[in-house]
Amino acid sequence: MAFVQFSQISLAFGDRDILKNVSLRLASGSRAGLAGANGSGKSTLMKIIAGLIPADSGDRAIQRGTRVSYLPQSGIVHQGKKLREEAETAFEPARAMLLRAEEIGAGLEKAKSDGGKTALLLEEYHRLQEAVEVSGYYRREAGISAVLTGLGFSEADLERDTAEFSGGWQMRIALAKALLEQPDILLLDEPTNYLDI
Repeated sequence: MAFVQFSQISLAFGDRDILKNVSLRLASGSRAGLAGANGSGKSTLMKIIAGLIPADSGDRAIQRGTRVSYLPQSGIVHQGKKLREEAETAFEPARAMLLRAEEIGAGLEKAKSDGGKTALLLEEYHRLQEAVEVSGYYRREAGISAVLTGLGFSEADLERDTAEFSGGWQMRIALAKALLEQPDILLLDEPTNYLDI
């Protein structure tokens, strides 16, 4: 089971403690809510969980291969790409893994005489190939269409420039990308913005 775990996480901005000695564990399949007053550090904690900002102190443990996606509450603007192209950016980690697998393939050609090194390279190559398969990369076209139409976009919208969409639709684009990442842990900041969808 995929998980992230934090112990005694603290973060301060200047002399103001935002988070102090926070501990939590999130696992795939569980549901958790984070409640608190405005400015109490909820968004900051989610960004730490997602790995977007570091904590000042504390321990972070994340199971290898755990995928965490974070959807902020506002400030999302997509532009410069067609909707379909923007949605496809959710698969960038899989593309990076495929590039690494190609590098390993080239390395295997050179490492034929070193049995130990070859075994390690083959193990990494196999792990990368499995991760790409699980990511849905090879079925991404069908996944993109299904998720976008499921969120209310039309087939014609798929070829529109993302800058043409209003703020609410920009949030749907971001949600689509988060869903296409097939995260083990999905963090929704201000989830009432998304749950009706």
